[in-house]
Amino acid sequence: MSLTSFIKESAVRDRIDEDFANHGQSATKPVAATWQTNNYMLIGTAFDYLVRFWLRRNVDTYSARPWIAETALKIARDEYPEIADEIEAIIDDAKQSRDEYLQNGTLSRPLIQAVIDLARIDGIYRGRRVPTDLGEYDDGDIVDCIRLFEILDTNVVLAGKEVVLNPTFGLASHSIGGADADCILDGTLVDIKTTGNAAFKPDYWRQLVGYLTLADIHNTLYQTGVYDRNGLDDEPLPEIKSFGIYFARHGELETVPASLIYEADAYPEFRSWFIKAVFEAYDPFGPNLQQEIQLLV
Repeated sequence: MSLTSFIKESAVRDRIDEDFANHGQSATKPVAATWQTNNYMLIGTAFDYLVRFWLRRNVDTYSARPWIAETALKIARDEYPEIADEIEAIIDDAKQSRDEYLQNGTLSRPLIQAVIDLARIDGIYRGRRVPTDLGEYDDGDIVDCIRLFEILDTNVVLAGKEVVLNPTFGLASHSIGGADADCILDGTLVDIKTTGNAAFKPDYWRQLVGYLTLADIHNTLYQTGVYDRNGLDDEPLPEIKSFGIYFARHGELETVPASLIYEADAYPEFRSWFIKAVFEAYDPFGPNLQQEIQLLV
C-alpha cells in the first residue's frame, strides 16, 4: 500500500471530502507546452527530477535524500541482478550530467535522456515494473522536457531560499507503505503536475491533505521523542504554512493556506482516525510502537 492507494479507498476518500472542502484553485494561464507524446507518467516523473535539479541550483539552501532510482537499484541488486549493473551506470552518468548542469546552468540532451531513464528505473521501486527500454528515447519526449524546463527557467514562481527535495515523513511514511512529496519550498509543500488539465482536481486535494497529515504526525512523533526512544535516525520537516500544485504546462503555482487543514475543527479527530485507519489497513510495526504512535496522535 501507499498513500496514493490508501486515499483511493472509499472510506478515506469520503472522510477527507466530508471534513475538508477542496479550496484549490485551477490554473488560469493557457497551456504553454502541449504534450508531444502519450508518455504521460514517464514525462511527469522525468520532469520531477529536472525540477529538483533546478531547485538545487537556484535555491540558497537545500536538503535531499537519495533518489528513488538509487533505492530501486538496491531492489534490482536483490531481485533483478541481470539489469543492476546497467542501472548503476545510468545513475552514475545521470549524476555527472546533473553536476555539469549545476555548474553551467545549461540543460543538455544527456541530462534529459538521463532523467527519462531515471523515471523508468523508479518504476522498479514504485510497482516492481522492470524497464525494458533503457537507452531508448522518443524525440517528442525530449522536446517536451525542454519546453517544460524553459517555462520553469523563465519565471519565478518556484523561486525561494530553502527547499527540502523529495521529502518523506519518517515513521508516518513507513506506516502507510510509502509516501514522498515533491518538495517543501520556504514552508510551502508543492506537488508538481505536468497535466494539461488546469483543474485542482479532488484527488490532488486528497493527496495533499494526506501529505499534510503525515507531515504533522511525523513532526509530532519526533517532538515527543518516539524516534529517540526507538533508536531511529530522522529529522523533522519544516513547518508547512501552505500547500499546492505547480502546474508545469501553465507555469503557475496555486497554493492554499495550511491553516485550512490544521486549524479546522475536524482536524484533531481526523488525524486520530487517519492513523487508526492506516493501522487497520496495514500493520507495519510491532504492537508496542503501534500503540505508542496511536496514543500520541
